[in-house]
Order: sequence, then structure tokens, then C-alpha cells
Amino acid sequence: MKNFVQPGQSITTAPAAAVSSGGVLRLGARIGVALANVPANVSGVFSVEGVYRLPKLAADAIGVGDAVRWDHLQGVITTATVGAGNAVIASAGFAYSAAAAGETFVDVKINA
Repeated sequence: MKNFVQPGQSITTAPAAAVSSGGVLRLGARIGVALANVPANVSGVFSVEGVYRLPKLAADAIGVGDAVRWDHLQGVITTATVGAGNAVIASAGFAYSAAAAGETFVDVKINA
């Protein structure tokens, strides 16, 4: 097949700010999870598939299958559709597990 580029489980890009291994990078309307530490303005690999335990807004109660988003200004998963100051929040996927209000992490099937 002449038009195949790659399988698509990851993307290589250079973030404007450093991203720690396991950290989230907003990729337009989606997210990627850093597979290693990525310095600012240096190309690194970000997973765009899979299930990851990500920090969540402690006030949110999230059920299995709930649509979740990445609030890049707060650095958390949330169920909100709009962030502070009407900031656009990237779709993150859906909750792979439930997380009660007060919990600070949730498992997310990213970009699903």
C-alpha cells in the first residue's frame, strides 16, 4: 500500500513547554500522553491510544463511560465542556473506571 504512513498509536511533535513522562499535551481537539520526558521545543513521542491514569478535578464525580475532557489550564481531566474564561477544553476520551468526587485520578481511554 503506497499511502500507509504509520500504525497511528503515537505522534511525534515538539511541545512549546516541557512535558514530563506520563504528562498530557493538548493536540488541537485531542490529547497525547508523553512516553518519556520531552523538553520544550524538542520532538518527543506522545501516545494517542490506550488507557492512562490521569489527574482529575477532585470536585467531579465521574462514572464509567462518561465523556471526559482535558482542561489544559488546570492540568486535569474534567466533565466540564468549557474551562475558566471560556477556554476550549480538548476531548480526552471516556472514563474507563469510575472516580468519586474527592478522588484525584481517573483511568481514561484516551481519544476514543
